[in-house]
Amino acid sequence: MKVLTVCLNPTFQNTLRFTSFKIGEVNRASEHYLDASGKGMNTARIVSQLGEQSMLLTHLGGPRVEEMLNLCRKDKVEIIWADSKSEIRTCTTILADGKATELVEEPYAVDSSTEEPIRALYSEAIQRSDALIICGTRAPGYSPNLYADFVKEAKTRGLFVLLDLKGEDLKRCLPFGPDVIKPNLSEAAQTFLGRTVGEQEDTASIEISIKPVLEDIYRSYHTTTVLSRGKEDAWVQAAQFFSVPIERVNAVNTIGCGDSLSAALTVSLYKGTNLQQAVEYATKVATKNAKTVRPGTIF
Repeated sequence: MKVLTVCLNPTFQNTLRFTSFKIGEVNRASEHYLDASGKGMNTARIVSQLGEQSMLLTHLGGPRVEEMLNLCRKDKVEIIWADSKSEIRTCTTILADGKATELVEEPYAVDSSTEEPIRALYSEAIQRSDALIICGTRAPGYSPNLYADFVKEAKTRGLFVLLDLKGEDLKRCLPFGPDVIKPNLSEAAQTFLGRTVGEQEDTASIEISIKPVLEDIYRSYHTTTVLSRGKEDAWVQAAQFFSVPIERVNAVNTIGCGDSLSAALTVSLYKGTNLQQAVEYATKVATKNAKTVRPGTIF
């Protein structure tokens, strides 16, 4: 199968591993890596590692474009891109004392000329795709209906569509009937309840509030929700609600776990696996990612 991933927010990812780390001191990394990343590249790389053909639609710009393209080729991802006339950001992961700390640069706005070629590239790529994944926050400079237009075109063509989005982007896409949405609980709570939930917060109390929302999404759009909750059971709402336990492991780097889940879920469901087995499989792939140093990889 051939999977098109769309993410209009690329990044270089520096991953540095330390035996110990002290704020205000000189800290020397025992290991360091540079990867093409962002939610889209993490997802596309996992699709490739699962043995499928993988394409990534994004924008690139600035002096490091060729460096990014070389990293994508190394990961066997076909990258389709338009010139944003803006530099590619860099984010940094610090692995120390059994914890992963993420230092995030906000994306640069794209030039106003970027959207037209992105739309044209999408319309070409979707014709040779079997499934579509859209993930991540759009960089500033794109029109608010862009992702919704992409979903509409994909569903008109009968493609499988999974969304790892939040906020208004997700809400605008729902009327076009994506097959699966995969926010984490924090994103779902903010999007549908206007409630802030910390990534490490005990979320059992929110179940009574969020479940009717997920039921309504399925009833209104026939869209399944797979709601990840970190190391806690994943919640799944289709015709029935069920949960899937997550294997407890000593995580090395959790960056890309949600992206790994999106990739594996798309591949598994497209191939006809039933929903519960597909979610179980996808959580195992995400767990493999958590055991690795680099983001969005199961190797």
